[in-house]
Amino acid sequence: MASTIKVNTLDSYTGTNITVPSGKTLTVGGKLVTAGSSNIQRATGDVTVATTAGYDVSGKSELVIAANASAATRTITLCPVTETGADTCIITIVADADATSTYKLTVLESDGATEVWTGYAKNDFVRLIVSNSAWLVVDHKETIYSHRYMTADQTISSSATEKLTGNGSGWTSIRDIGNTWDTANNRLDTPTGMNGYWTVSHNIACAAQHIGNSPVLYIGGSKISAYDQGGANTSGYTDGQNGVTGKYYATSTQAVEFYAANRMSSTAYTTTGGSASASHFTAQFERVY
Repeated sequence: MASTIKVNTLDSYTGTNITVPSGKTLTVGGKLVTAGSSNIQRATGDVTVATTAGYDVSGKSELVIAANASAATRTITLCPVTETGADTCIITIVADADATSTYKLTVLESDGATEVWTGYAKNDFVRLIVSNSAWLVVDHKETIYSHRYMTADQTISSSATEKLTGNGSGWTSIRDIGNTWDTANNRLDTPTGMNGYWTVSHNIACAAQHIGNSPVLYIGGSKISAYDQGGANTSGYTDGQNGVTGKYYATSTQAVEFYAANRMSSTAYTTTGGSASASHFTAQFERVY
């Protein structure tokens, strides 16, 4: 018959350690306590928390998984929130190398389909706990960034606002992380399933001393920043502007598009491309939950 010992203080007879004999286990509040409070693993393949050997949450205060998508997309699948120990274990997934090609490091719900977090660059991470019977993101960092210049010149018709495509040649990448650029449509797509803020700097250059072309920014098909509200006129070159900078909220269905407006009503003007110092943009996305 099992016995119960009730004490106010538990201490060792000698030394500072209290030892559980080999072959015996210790549970506290119904949770199995195993050697070490943290479980740190490096995943070289896809893993499922608490199912893949070694990726235990029971008896642990934190599970840290390092992985990367340098050679292939890597998937970490969470255990159900009802898994023994999940409600007392913090889970951190961190990228230990940059993703390449179109690969990504992604974290899924226990259903194996619902995306929780996606990262690309070294040191991107997500930190999760169970709260209110669901996985809750308590901290995260993901690098989604694009820096491009317009590949060729593009002439903007008088009084017109036109999307910049480099006269059909598109935009040349200087640095892209996160695979958000849509080459076919010359736009930045907000990542699927994510809402957040785009910090954008849209800058255009010109070939003429006086220029009527000004940058215009669209998000979700709507003009959100422009310098052409007053309409075009024959002295439009005096109103020209070369940059638009701002931080704008976007949903997962909204794209960022780059336009130019010609303030001159009588003359077409050329927006120049062909180099990093010509017409270009930088854009970084900050996800919110």
